[in-house]
Amino acid sequence: MQTTSKTFKIPFYTLVVFNIALLTALSFILLNGSNGFMDAERINIKDKTGKNRIVISNMDNIPPPIINGKTFQRAVNPAGIIFYDKQGDERGGIAITDNETTNLNAIALDYQNADAIGILAQDNKEDSYFKAGLIINDKDLSGKPGHNINRINLVTENGNAALIMKDANEVPRIILKVDSLGNPSIEMFDKNGNLNWKQ
Repeated sequence: MQTTSKTFKIPFYTLVVFNIALLTALSFILLNGSNGFMDAERINIKDKTGKNRIVISNMDNIPPPIINGKTFQRAVNPAGIIFYDKQGDERGGIAITDNETTNLNAIALDYQNADAIGILAQDNKEDSYFKAGLIINDKDLSGKPGHNINRINLVTENGNAALIMKDANEVPRIILKVDSLGNPSIEMFDKNGNLNWKQ
């Protein structure tokens, strides 16, 4: 129970930091902006050494990810907020992605080299597909940037709710599920992903 509590505290504290950053930006706007408004395409909040600690940006000016001091290409360019550690490496953020086919919103907290915890919500524009969930990853000890090991997914997808627990090779081993018709099930798989028990 204590582990679960700590797991859900992390997204809570992320939202607290987001609210503090948002209140800071709004306070600046109200105190310094003309007629109480300020327009910006990007706001950099820096520490005393000049490194970014928080960046608020639209999708056109979102900075590329920085891991171990190196810059990488983003898969997509969202609008949102990015958090950095004191070394200047990305450590999480809030991303709002809106393209021709889908809306995808996410909150992520990172290990030193890749995503650790993610909260996401997605719904497509051209069909009825939707998905929301919590994703928890192990740290990939190889240190390869952007790599992690997905271990736990708590997700609802098109009305099917599931808790999926995987082994260190990302093979699903236990799936607890309630489908869109309300039917519950428990499935267990072997190390090769073959179903060996279902209730």
